[in-house]
Amino acid sequence: MNHADKNVTGSISRSLDGEWLLAKDGCTRAVTVPHDWAIGGPFEPEGACDTGKLPYRGQGVYSRTFKLSAGERARLDAGGEVYLEFDGVMAAPAVEVNGQAAGGWDYGYMGFTLPIGRFIAEGENTLKVTCDTTKHDSRWYPGAGIYRSVWLKTVPRDHILPGSLFITTPEIASHAATVQVEYALAESGPRKFTFTVANPVLWDVDHPHLYELEVEGETFRYGIRDFAFTADDGFILNGRRLQLKGVCLHSDLGPLGMAFSHEAARRQLLTMRDMGVNAIRTAHNPPAPGLLDLCDEMGFVVWDEAFDKWDGTAGRAADQPLEEYVSRNLRQFIRRDRNHPSVFVWSIGNEIPPASASYPDGVTRERCTLFREVCRELDTTRPIGIGAWQACTAGCFEDLDVTGWNYARRYLPIRGMYPDKPIIYTESCSSFSCTGFHQLPPPRGRKDYALARRLTDGYDLTAAWYSDIPDAEFHRVEKDSYLAGEFVWTGSDYLGEPSPYQSGFNATAGWGLTPAELHRSSHYGIVGLDGIPKDRFYLYRAYWNRSAETAHLVPDHWNFPDGQRLPVMLYTSGDEAELFLNGRSLGRRRKVADVPGYPVDHDDKDNENAESWDKHPYYAILPKYRLIWNDVAFEPGELSAVCYRDGHEVARVSLRTAGDPAKVRLELDPYSGAEADLVFVRVSLADAAGIRIPGVDTRVAFALEGDGEIVSVGNADPAGLDSFKDVASHPLFFGYAVVVVRRTGEGEIRLTASVPGLDSAEFVF
Repeated sequence: MNHADKNVTGSISRSLDGEWLLAKDGCTRAVTVPHDWAIGGPFEPEGACDTGKLPYRGQGVYSRTFKLSAGERARLDAGGEVYLEFDGVMAAPAVEVNGQAAGGWDYGYMGFTLPIGRFIAEGENTLKVTCDTTKHDSRWYPGAGIYRSVWLKTVPRDHILPGSLFITTPEIASHAATVQVEYALAESGPRKFTFTVANPVLWDVDHPHLYELEVEGETFRYGIRDFAFTADDGFILNGRRLQLKGVCLHSDLGPLGMAFSHEAARRQLLTMRDMGVNAIRTAHNPPAPGLLDLCDEMGFVVWDEAFDKWDGTAGRAADQPLEEYVSRNLRQFIRRDRNHPSVFVWSIGNEIPPASASYPDGVTRERCTLFREVCRELDTTRPIGIGAWQACTAGCFEDLDVTGWNYARRYLPIRGMYPDKPIIYTESCSSFSCTGFHQLPPPRGRKDYALARRLTDGYDLTAAWYSDIPDAEFHRVEKDSYLAGEFVWTGSDYLGEPSPYQSGFNATAGWGLTPAELHRSSHYGIVGLDGIPKDRFYLYRAYWNRSAETAHLVPDHWNFPDGQRLPVMLYTSGDEAELFLNGRSLGRRRKVADVPGYPVDHDDKDNENAESWDKHPYYAILPKYRLIWNDVAFEPGELSAVCYRDGHEVARVSLRTAGDPAKVRLELDPYSGAEADLVFVRVSLADAAGIRIPGVDTRVAFALEGDGEIVSVGNADPAGLDSFKDVASHPLFFGYAVVVVRRTGEGEIRLTASVPGLDSAEFVF
């Protein structure tokens, strides 16, 4: 938090974000921190697809100067201290102040704090941060540089030691809650006090109330809530069962890369909230502190994850002892995040195989037990868990409080071994789709990808070989009601790991695709890389969001060759609907209550391709969650649906056939604030009547006038190689792109989008 410079006894914290100099590859340029040096590319067509075909490996040196204010100088002269706080630097940062080594850290996702008072000089001071990603290992795009915020904090002599303050609520009742505060002062040592909050307002997903507390001149936020994970009844929050409707999120923000932005993260969370999400898994690394601040404020339950594996993907060098490295970073992780009321679980890792001669860095009972105890040294109020893929027969998870399991009901063995241990479905679904593309005829099975076009289908019928479509997972979670809930892989597409068109899938399937034919970003997301919801978003919204009505037709447009026969699906929160084509009823459909005999377990033999999708037994579950009119013959005009619940109309939706492109269209993204410092604008083409043109990849040119700048331009194409930072123009992908504009002053901003031969569009901020 920022604190005003009111008197010499308090602390002052100020941001060092903004303009820095970056020296890299023989040249020096001004950049804006938070900054990701690799996101601008250029993309490497035959580069490593798993890390996004972006040039993240390299070395760079960031530098800037700063002066201490009179208040900061007074605190330092009175025996105080100055701290540099880094929220995250990728990777292996080495920090110098006035030419002297001040320290660093060895895990790029972890924030760290350095005392620098002894290096400070009168007047101007020089700060230099050297980043080196040449040895950094990753399974997805990790970014590069000072990609999270930097703070300068000046404190008095007897100040709260960084990370030492911990606020807990050991007793909670409707009439009163006991709040306990523990911390350590630099000279006076440990302190502890308690106080009572009368008639406490509880922090909850629907009402995330936060309290503020001043301690030693600093202000901290906390929440009061009571929760438990149970073996048979899932997750209990404030005395009631709460089904966790969660998504996994990687740290990158699409066209912005890894450079953290409060407004971009808020837009992402608002999108998830509209879908009905109430829980976030930070897959698979510590998130930006700003993301947790937003989760506190907006009411998301967080599965806070420290690592992917415990090897190179955790930033650990081969010569660093595993137990020491993981323990040290866990302590840093928990001190950093433990005052966030949104955090409910500490996760020590993800999909780590059992230790073996060929994989010595794997899971053992001794390691899990050790890391649990390390966590409990600093926090006994939250359970410690792990995200698992493989069962560990040696009792590896014996001492963990909860276990998370990824895909295909792999939690069943642990349920049998430890019936009293709570279980969370930490990764579900892994379904594939591309924004705006609908495969015709539809896929004949779960693994029937549109290989010829290297796309994936928008009818939401395909998934990875190890996973399932959303409907199968809905059914599974309903049947296994002891689960605390699920975290879908993933809420949004992300850079790197571009399954199914990545190296591992390609080799296993024997497709023979060249490196240049492999993609650079994922197909997993419910929302595209540009932040625009895919069709699948509305399938989840219809099932998860009980506070709003949903009506969404699939395909999401009505432009096909005359006579084309295709299925029409409706994702609706209603239980029944009637479909009309040019005013003519195509029949009324009702969701089925259940599908007796539908397999809950995953059996790959049942997922071979059938004669047609509607004859495949795997898709028998669809009528429980979707309404389907098969074999509709296209004719131009209007396709519409009226949705009902218990016989009463609840929603309507319609699509109209678009004519020839006539104009460019700019619209404020509905999850972006027009008055925010960073604004997202959707770009598309429309006909003369304003109907969106689907399926086009037209290149659109952009210009900006006024107090602002175009930061990035992008679309949802998982194979696209146009730089996000080449903001002069960008192609659409199946009819959409997004422009990101940053304000630089208080005046008007005018964004113009143009295509030769079409009417231009303007958007005025």
